[in-house]
Amino acid sequence: MPIEDPSPLPPGLDRFGLERRRFLAEGTVYGAGAGILAELGLSRYAVAQSAASPAGAATARSPGPPGQCFRMRMPPMPAEPTVSQPAPLHDLEGKVAYITAASDGIGLGIARAASNAGMKVCIGYRNEERLKAALPLFKPGNAGVLPIKHDVTDRAAWAQVLEQIQKQYGRLHLVVNNAGDKSWARVSQATYAQWDNAVAVNYTATYNSVAVCLPHMLEHGEGSHIVVTSSMSGLLPGGPLGVYTATKIAAVGLMEALRVELEGTTVGTSAFCPGGVNTDNYIGTGEDNPFRKAHPPPAAFRRFSSGPPPGMDPLEAGERVLNGVIHNDLFIITHPEYMPGTQQRFDAMLASEPVESPPPPEARVKGEARVLHCGIYPREIAHRKQKRKSFRSVKV
Repeated sequence: MPIEDPSPLPPGLDRFGLERRRFLAEGTVYGAGAGILAELGLSRYAVAQSAASPAGAATARSPGPPGQCFRMRMPPMPAEPTVSQPAPLHDLEGKVAYITAASDGIGLGIARAASNAGMKVCIGYRNEERLKAALPLFKPGNAGVLPIKHDVTDRAAWAQVLEQIQKQYGRLHLVVNNAGDKSWARVSQATYAQWDNAVAVNYTATYNSVAVCLPHMLEHGEGSHIVVTSSMSGLLPGGPLGVYTATKIAAVGLMEALRVELEGTTVGTSAFCPGGVNTDNYIGTGEDNPFRKAHPPPAAFRRFSSGPPPGMDPLEAGERVLNGVIHNDLFIITHPEYMPGTQQRFDAMLASEPVESPPPPEARVKGEARVLHCGIYPREIAHRKQKRKSFRSVKV
């Protein structure tokens, strides 16, 4: 089926297209172009991917008959890697992390774990009172903590955030897109505003971070990583949270697509899919959370009358995230109790693929060969067979 010719992005947003054009302008011979992209930390595999899709409609698309839209010409793929991408950010000591929505909840747990691991931590926040309550939880003597007030849906603000981090620490190595909109809306009942806000926070904000931070990470080439906090709802739509589920599944897909594109580079990617995690980082400290003491939740949300809620400790969740980063895990899944339900979902997909006789036409199979296989999955399976002593250790 013909694919419509996409409209161009606004000037300045197509950073990867601009890089490809620079590649073509400065050397169309593979060897010459490879040197240019190698400066950004790209391997021959990634160079071949970039060079195979030059900007310019004349070479990237074949015109069809008059009155019909263009058909995409699929560029040739380079040889598949034989092993999973080695972890680009395997040593956290002294590196710089930015975690969005990190003044409370899972984000604060990740930020605390990163600080304990010796990272210089930048925490995104929006509420001054939450930030004031969060800062005492960072241990004295750890590397610095830089609070940054940031609305992740503000595309222009991402460039300002990166500039602020560079001014303070020089380079950025880890971005955790943790901000999330926990909409309880069902797709069948959601308002436009509910849908737009969930998409903006849970999905588009992650693209905004990639568009701004990825070129910087590739340029310094020291080893970096991009994480998105999805949810087990991003793998298993088990509750009536249609809008949340749809955007969290999309976030997982974004990380998978980036793994394909960046597998030969100095940047790793992970989709973090947690189950239930306690959001109060003060639990177990013996102190009251000053923000929550001043702003108690409504009675309808106080589900546990005695003792702490049964979710995972947010600091443990943060340590598991960093364990996934230093091993470059494509999926960081923290709650094994979801395995049976997740297995059922994937089994349902496989059971839905028809087994027919005669088999599909050979010509059709050949035409679809490019999309019948994705090498990141068998390589990830082989990678995950390597035993590790702990899923909470922040050192390899």
